[in-house]
Amino acid sequence: MPSGKSQGPNNLPDRARGNLGSGQDMQIPITVDQRRQQLSELCTNILQQRPLIVASNRGPLEYHLSPEGKLQPRRGSGAIVTALSSLIQNFEFTWVANAMGEGDRRAQQEADGGRILSPLPTQKVSARYVITPRRMYHKFYNIFCNPLLWFLQHSMWSSAYTPNIDSTVHDAWATGYTPVNQAFADAIVAEADGRPAPIVMVNDYHLYLVPSMVRKQVPGAIIYHNIHIPWPSMRIWQLLPISIRTEICESLCASDIVAFQSQWDARSFQECCEAFIPGAHSNYAENIIEFNGHTTLVRAHPSSIDVEEVRAIADSQRAQEYLRHVGEFTAKHTIVRVDRAEP
Repeated sequence: MPSGKSQGPNNLPDRARGNLGSGQDMQIPITVDQRRQQLSELCTNILQQRPLIVASNRGPLEYHLSPEGKLQPRRGSGAIVTALSSLIQNFEFTWVANAMGEGDRRAQQEADGGRILSPLPTQKVSARYVITPRRMYHKFYNIFCNPLLWFLQHSMWSSAYTPNIDSTVHDAWATGYTPVNQAFADAIVAEADGRPAPIVMVNDYHLYLVPSMVRKQVPGAIIYHNIHIPWPSMRIWQLLPISIRTEICESLCASDIVAFQSQWDARSFQECCEAFIPGAHSNYAENIIEFNGHTTLVRAHPSSIDVEEVRAIADSQRAQEYLRHVGEFTAKHTIVRVDRAEP
């Protein structure tokens, strides 16, 4: 550019200037790498001010026992771990998860109840395992979470016949789901270690009661609950006993933000809260719920995928071999289900 000439936006090339003639602000597209850098700087700034505690049923680090009885660390395989892989690789925080086996239990016991810094080179995260009696976890996971909640929220019950809400389900709620959620809340509070305003990121249908339990012990916590499966209409939720569905909705309203996979799910949640919680008010224009003096933002935050990683897998030799194998069935109807690549 010649000397003495202004370098303001009016002298930028047309492709970078945007629609300035109409009075709009200059729009300069940014690259994916630039966006990642911006997000990285934002995360760094936030985490310098507040500790981050993530909670989910499965975590990013799992310990297995070798034939000699030695602890062998491996990357966790949960979908939420995949969704938060960039966070795991680049930032230091604590992830609270259920102990999935004897290796996790032993690793936590050897850590004297504290956090465990991941020994994996691709992770900066620390793990803290929640250890509960095996029978309690069985009721929590194998009776209440998966056979009941997962099918309910995917609208897969035939309401004339199922679900059968009997004493087994009520017992699983009272002596499985509720105490496991309390154990998670206690671990989160212990990890907060008296700091008044930690950021607590709770994930999915396994931990619906955690927000209210944490809020009671750490009133200043910033609680974000992300639900990674559908939230059906209140007609579906009415298949559950009043006390259970009400407690679930009330607890989620103790969060500062509740996030869903779609705007439809978010709207359905607002309708459920207004129908099931006495005194709750849903503002559909602003996507908020007001209950018990607290305001909860209701948002659609669908989980993303790592596009570059998925493309690399799709172009790999192994994927091409699968593709050729599927091609052998072109004369028939073929259904391929790939959960981990959902947008």
